[in-house]
Amino acid sequence: MTRCKLAVWVLVGAAFLGLIDSAYLGINSLQGFVVPCGVTGGCEEVLNSSYSHLLGLSISWFGFCFYGLVAASALLSVFGFPRSLRVSMAASVLAFIVTLYLLYVQAFVLKAFCQYCLLSALLVTLILGFHLLTEGWKPTAV
Repeated sequence: MTRCKLAVWVLVGAAFLGLIDSAYLGINSLQGFVVPCGVTGGCEEVLNSSYSHLLGLSISWFGFCFYGLVAASALLSVFGFPRSLRVSMAASVLAFIVTLYLLYVQAFVLKAFCQYCLLSALLVTLILGFHLLTEGWKPTAV
């Protein structure tokens, strides 16, 4: 297995972890449940802040769409459509910028951290890094 193929499979795995994380937060948000937060202790404050919703939706659903796009693009590239990585590469850059903003909000505005949000930030960073490794923006990728 080549390095690029392995990187694409890491993209698939990271995207599926992101799908689980964002679906968990989104479903709990819809049902109004308090998400338990054992590691960082600030989940309730972060997830109930005005920054946690956009257009009336929990931002975790936007993350769910992003992770679904990455998983689909990576799987398509494995099965012979390497140009699909260009779309998810662009989405990954945007997601990384949003992630940096949300980390800023947690650290300096809310002064609280959510472990699920930190996991998502790690996954977005990994996804962007592995996109750069696969060189998905190039015409002859994967």
